[in-house]
Amino acid sequence: MGELTIDTTLDGYAPSPAVIAAEMAVAGAVIQSRTALEEAAALLTPADFYTPAGVVFDAAIALLDDRRHIEPVAVLEKLQERGDLARVGGGPYLHTLIEHAATGNISYHARIIAGDAVRRRVHLACQRALHMTTSPAWDPEADLDQIRKELDQAAARTTGEPPTVVAEEMAALLDELENPPATMPGVVPPYRDLADLVPAFRPGELIVVGARPSIGKSTLGIDLVRSAAVHAGQRCLLVTLEMPARQVLQRITAAEAKVPLKSITDHTVTKEELDRIAEAGIRISQAPLVIDYAPGCTIARIRATLRSMSRTAPAELLVVDYLGLMTAPRAENRQQEVATLSRELKLIAGEFNLPVVALSQLNRGPEQRADKRPQMSDLRESGAVEQDADVVILLHREDAYDPESSRAGEVDLIVAKNRQGPTGTVTIANQLHYARFVDMAAPPLAGRPDLRTA
Repeated sequence: MGELTIDTTLDGYAPSPAVIAAEMAVAGAVIQSRTALEEAAALLTPADFYTPAGVVFDAAIALLDDRRHIEPVAVLEKLQERGDLARVGGGPYLHTLIEHAATGNISYHARIIAGDAVRRRVHLACQRALHMTTSPAWDPEADLDQIRKELDQAAARTTGEPPTVVAEEMAALLDELENPPATMPGVVPPYRDLADLVPAFRPGELIVVGARPSIGKSTLGIDLVRSAAVHAGQRCLLVTLEMPARQVLQRITAAEAKVPLKSITDHTVTKEELDRIAEAGIRISQAPLVIDYAPGCTIARIRATLRSMSRTAPAELLVVDYLGLMTAPRAENRQQEVATLSRELKLIAGEFNLPVVALSQLNRGPEQRADKRPQMSDLRESGAVEQDADVVILLHREDAYDPESSRAGEVDLIVAKNRQGPTGTVTIANQLHYARFVDMAAPPLAGRPDLRTA
């Protein structure tokens, strides 16, 4: 029998006899049977093993990848080719594995191995956490997020999702088209005409909203979370880097109660307005909205907040107001810093399975044009932002430049990029005294100016 060497690098950890037996049972089976190997490979990775059986398992998988016949001699040759034969104890160890091979029910033994692998990863994550918390270089924000991340990863399934079978996926798509879901996955935009172009901000997408200062990007961002949280009951996280939570709440209240924002901020509301605010306050209080006022916010803080929310109810929308005020990891220049932020926000959208809306300030390009209309290239440090974004929406208001414009009160939403659909421009109305944008009034019915279409 070959010598069984156990890794002792984890202080205070030792596998149980049942775990060692399960690892030997699986490794002994997979070096003799392609069927057993394929079943085990769908449930385990070599890293899940604690004993040298994992090295043998890895060699067997390599044979599978090479489309070679699965048998003990071939596994031995692969181990020798890799320089691992002596490491596992030579041929006698393979003979020992064969003697202890599982005769069936690979999944039973795999569950024992996988369960212990989780315990081992958690143990290691806790060891790292202990090291981080005792280090003089402790960073409460970044290190705490890293600890949470490692613990989450320790408990996660590591073999990944099975590969997509096109026939199965096509059948699911046809079924979805024949029986459409009652609600659109993701977050539906709050404006009717915009929803015609972009039916929903989907999980995994990065949506960038760009505008010059004082055009209304914060108003649009708050409209999004107000519509999703207050009206649709979707859990939202609004990260605001320049507007305290009380100011955000004042804007949401003004929009919901149809009370002038100035009356709320000046504390001059009438009795009737106060009644409307109280009624709206009930809806707002019940909304699953989290507001994080975080000047200089970092990606680590956003991840930590989302991870904390996930422990009770995951967020369904993240809005960041705004990208230019975020603190990025140091780089050679601001363009590289913004590129890192943009890429990380896109990764967050996929990691937490939610749409991420990042508000962004445009450069002075629009002011140098006769029509003042923004273009996607006006996004500050735009290259990476344009590339990472699934949807880019630019805001334009003629009355911001010409108060006497015939289009006063109108806001153009220019959908400059839409990875999943058409681009175009839609027009909505601004009610900035109520701190909100709304749909344009529908045109009157022909011959009946007193009636309007729904």
